Amino acid sequence: MAKPLIYLALVAALAASLVALRPADVLTDTGVTMANIEQAALVNLKADGSLYVEPSALMRRMARRIPTDVQAATVRALGKVVRTYVESDAFRQAYRQSLSAEHNVDETYSDEKIARREAEVGMVDETVDAQTVALRQTMSAVDPAMFYTMFKAQVPQLEAQAAAATSTERTQLTQEVADLKRMLAANAGKPAEFKKQYVAYQEQRLRKGGKQYEANASQELAAAKIHNAEYRKQKAALDAASDVRSPLRKQLRAFVALCDEVDFGAQLYASGSKQHFVNPAYERKPDAWKLLFRMGKVPTIAARQFAQEWLTALP
Repeated sequence: MAKPLIYLALVAALAASLVALRPADVLTDTGVTMANIEQAALVNLKADGSLYVEPSALMRRMARRIPTDVQAATVRALGKVVRTYVESDAFRQAYRQSLSAEHNVDETYSDEKIARREAEVGMVDETVDAQTVALRQTMSAVDPAMFYTMFKAQVPQLEAQAAAATSTERTQLTQEVADLKRMLAANAGKPAEFKKQYVAYQEQRLRKGGKQYEANASQELAAAKIHNAEYRKQKAALDAASDVRSPLRKQLRAFVALCDEVDFGAQLYASGSKQHFVNPAYERKPDAWKLLFRMGKVPTIAARQFAQEWLTALP
C-alpha cells in the first residue's frame, strides 16, 4: 500500500483510503496490511525529523471515495492500529534489530557466553571425576589376561600410528607407546597388576589433561573478559539507541509542525493534466506537506490531534 511518514503521518496519509469506521476492519477495508505499517513505522522512526510518504495508486483511488463526514473518525481508527503496533514488543524488537548492524555489537563476548565459559572452567574437576568413575566401571568388567594379551598384540600397530602422526601428535603418541611397553614388560605374567597400573595411568592422564584444559580455558576466559568490557559498552550504546521514545517524540513533533504549516487555502492552477500551486514556494514543499493539502483540512486536523495526544502521553 503506502510507506507514509512516521506513525501519524501514516495515519494521515492513509485516512482518506478508509471506507468503514470499524477499527477491526480498517485494514481489510483499505487494503492496508500490517506489513505496510511495519515497514512505514520502521523507516520513518529512523528518518531523524524527515517524513516520508509514498501513496499507492490504490490509496489515491480510494481517497476520492471517502465521505467527508467520516474522515476524522477513520483517521483515529487507523491511528489506533498504528499506535498499538509501535508500542508493541514486536516493533521494539524490530527497531532494535535494525540498529544492530550500525552499532556492531559483538555477541561473541556477551555476558551469557562469558557465564557459560566460567561454568565450563568451574566444572573441569567434576567432569574429570565423572570420566574417572566411568573408566573404572568399564575396566572392572574386563578380564586382566585378555586385556594384557590384547595390548601386547597392538604394540606394533600403535608404534606405526605414532610414526605416521604429525610432529606434535607424534611426540605424545610415542611417549604413550613407550609407557605402554614399559608397563607390559614390568608386569609380564601379572595381567591383573598390568590392568591396575594401566587404569591408574589413564586416570593420571585424564587429570593432567583436565588441568591443562582448565589452565588454557582460564587464560582464554581472562582475554574474553577484556573483550566483554567492550561488549558492554557496545550493548549500552545499542540499548540507549533502541529506546523508541526519543525518535518517536521527535517525529510526532515534526508531524504536528507539518500539519500547522499546511495552507489549505492555497490556490492551484491547471497545466495540462496536472495542477500546480500558484505560490511557487509551495511547489518546493515536501511530499508529506502536499499530501496533507490534498487530503484536506478535516482529516489533517484529526491526524494532528491524534499525534498531539500520543505525544502528550509519551513517558
